Amino acid sequence: MQTVLRANSVGAAIAAVFGLTTMLSHAQTGAKPPTCMTLLTGDELTSAVGVKFENMGGEEKGGGESSCPWMLRGSSFKTVNVQFYNLAYITDTTFKTSDAWFEQVVSATEGVSAKKREMLAGIGQKAAFVAADPQVLAVVQRADGVARIVANNLTKAQITAVARAVATP
Repeated sequence: MQTVLRANSVGAAIAAVFGLTTMLSHAQTGAKPPTCMTLLTGDELTSAVGVKFENMGGEEKGGGESSCPWMLRGSSFKTVNVQFYNLAYITDTTFKTSDAWFEQVVSATEGVSAKKREMLAGIGQKAAFVAADPQVLAVVQRADGVARIVANNLTKAQITAVARAVATP
């Protein structure tokens, strides 16, 4: 038990140092920490899903959380919402690390939908897909935070392409 606690403490310390290093790096270069608005452009979304969505206006919710809804109206109504939680936001929660936050987001959807995750290889630090009918979910862990992508009426291939776009710096 002590070994597990030490390993968790070491992991949390490494994540905290990495988070602080990332925040200091942003401060030194004058760069703002990423938001969902910087992770996915309209052109990237169009390329990922094959049709142009309307940007419904991204919002910085404060504390490192942002939300970006997209919509395609008409006979094939579709939505995509990207929520991004940066390291400052995550370290201020009870979960403290990106790994724990990623797990919480994916597990919550599995619990509600009774569907199991499928890990998506080669996307971000790690990524998962959950087919929570009628919505689908992709969660992407990046070095600078965790993105939660919820979509309606997208195929697995389309949301995987959106996840890949969000994961790419």
